[in-house]
Amino acid sequence: MKKRLTALLLSVAMCMGSVLLLASCVATEENDSATTDGNITGDPSGEYDVTDLPKVDMEGAVIGFCIAETDGDYFHLRSIRSDDEESEDTVDVAVRTRNAKIENYFNCTIEVVDYIPGGLNKTIQSQLLAGVSEYDILGARQYDDVQLALRGIVYDLSKLEEDYPEAKGYMNLDAEYWPQAYNDGLKVGNGTYWVTGDLCLRYSGGYYCYFVNHVLYNELLQKDYGNVYDLVREGKWSLDLLTTMSAACWGEDTDDKTTADDRLGVAQPVHDNTNGLAVSSGVQFSYRHEDGSVELTFHSGNPLLVSFMDKFYNLLCAQGVYDYGSDMPGAMNKFAAGEAVFAGGRLNQAELYLQFMDDNYGILPNPKLTADQTDYYSSIHDGVSLYGINNASLQIPYAALILEAMEMESRKTVRPTYFDSAVKIVYSRGSDDAEMIDLMDRTAYSDFVYVWQFSAEMNGMGGWLRNNITSKGSTGLKRVQGSWSTGLEDIMEAIEKLENASEGEA
Repeated sequence: MKKRLTALLLSVAMCMGSVLLLASCVATEENDSATTDGNITGDPSGEYDVTDLPKVDMEGAVIGFCIAETDGDYFHLRSIRSDDEESEDTVDVAVRTRNAKIENYFNCTIEVVDYIPGGLNKTIQSQLLAGVSEYDILGARQYDDVQLALRGIVYDLSKLEEDYPEAKGYMNLDAEYWPQAYNDGLKVGNGTYWVTGDLCLRYSGGYYCYFVNHVLYNELLQKDYGNVYDLVREGKWSLDLLTTMSAACWGEDTDDKTTADDRLGVAQPVHDNTNGLAVSSGVQFSYRHEDGSVELTFHSGNPLLVSFMDKFYNLLCAQGVYDYGSDMPGAMNKFAAGEAVFAGGRLNQAELYLQFMDDNYGILPNPKLTADQTDYYSSIHDGVSLYGINNASLQIPYAALILEAMEMESRKTVRPTYFDSAVKIVYSRGSDDAEMIDLMDRTAYSDFVYVWQFSAEMNGMGGWLRNNITSKGSTGLKRVQGSWSTGLEDIMEAIEKLENASEGEA
């Protein structure tokens, strides 16, 4: 019998010392692989190959994807199958080559059966509930669709070999090409309903980061602060340092208030970057116990959260920092014009905005809270695709095998092509920027509440952080955190019902 799950909600009145101990335990148990040295570890291409998987003749089966896309940039569609089969774009070519290799090996066709301009939860949930079977794999959007796991729509991959003994070896979620920390955060109770990784271009390109203008940095900051990559390697890269450096490069010909027309130290979009910066500051949104229960740690009794909110608020008020709010294109255009030393953003925005900067920009991980913070942590944009197998699919074992093969080959070939071509970073072992990407990759963090923070069940939690930090710092947390505790309880109750229903079927 599966263990029953209960949300253990942390009292807001608990003492500061207990919370510090909890934060220490979480960092130790969930992030023990995170390091500050920035040294490259391993070969991202690996030594694995699709031919290592069981040789299964699928006899021409079509493995159908249903893909959600809400940002209008086609990252999710491009991840699965190039919309333009004649495109010579190197990323599109890499995707086509990957698919052809997999299709030839398994004698199948990978097809996008449906492309949904919006989250699946808001557009076709009724069809999914009705058991539409032509969708084998759902390419959902985390922001909109994670809660579909509670509706009985998505198959529990942890039961694959139990339900289908012939599927032994079809899926190995412990393999190095799957992002372990992120997928662990996605687990729903004892079940694995969603997975993600480099199969999604928004995963490869979804790391929150800072871009640095090398020309301006060398002119204004190099003398006093040294090599910008060494600041990361030496563990000095922090919100405190970013605040100080911004004021130092602001210039003497400005008035007392930073405006969009000034030469900026930091062009800072606040929107979803805020949630990513919280993670890089060491903030855990929740803690999962060994029995599967989830404890909310995102509240006013968490000193790391309070400190992050206050420090980020101070950054936004600092000289040389302009708050672009939700205008991420505005921030990136300011940076691309050569009028800002740093810009907060995501890796994929290099492809969208920085195509003409050539070698004039570099990539840095999100800063730590302070230089004293032991580890760097990174996070992925909430628009990332979550892949799950439709419970109504008539080809569940085949779908699992294809999902495994596509992630494996994407990690080996599509990911480095994307970095080299779209992000304009030569992914070689001697590249400083490649080293920074590797650092972000191996320190990627997620937890259950971080993934679920934008779901309806969490009562606006994710939006609250980004919408309130600009004017209030950490104030106001106590007034709203009770609704988040209630939301987590509701999710846990839904998970318990889901698991009980599954046991009843068994």
